[in-house]
Amino acid sequence: MIGDPVVATAILDRLLHHSHVITIRGDSYRLREKRRAGLLKTNPAPAVTENTL
Repeated sequence: MIGDPVVATAILDRLLHHSHVITIRGDSYRLREKRRAGLLKTNPAPAVTENTL
């Protein structure tokens, strides 16, 4: 969307400066439903974690 990587980096830097980043691990609801329907192999999902910067 933004053609210049330097400008994109500057925008992200300003947006994320005072933010809290939350990393969510595991399957999305869509993947979970596909596995239940037998369209994908089953894979145990790890717990949700929170990281703050």
